[in-house]
Amino acid sequence: MQAYGRHYQQQAIETASPAQLILMLYDRALRALVQVQQATLPDDLEMVNRELQRVQDIVTELRLALDFEKGGSIATQLNALYGFCLDRLITANIRKDLAVVEEVRSVLAGLRDAWDEACVRGSVLVGS
Repeated sequence: MQAYGRHYQQQAIETASPAQLILMLYDRALRALVQVQQATLPDDLEMVNRELQRVQDIVTELRLALDFEKGGSIATQLNALYGFCLDRLITANIRKDLAVVEEVRSVLAGLRDAWDEACVRGSVLVGS
């Protein structure tokens, strides 16, 4: 059954538009942050570390995907927000501070919702 789920997930990724892939990245990051927030410390230290690093990787990918030529000031603002999130994720991981995790979750949730709205309205170009 797990193999079927992985196959379905892989197929969803392979057939997704670039805009949908960004949405998937936001969704995965948010799932990881919720998992961290539900952790029992100190019992779940390994999982917390792993998931916070996963979110760092996702935010780094989102940051690397920015197109400053096409995105202009929006790309610059997103770059700053992603930098803030990365800084706070590192702090959260060092301190195991769930209040800091909530800051990042709140920022990414807002960005995810804005991205979803932009996709629904069709203002996100499929090829960008």
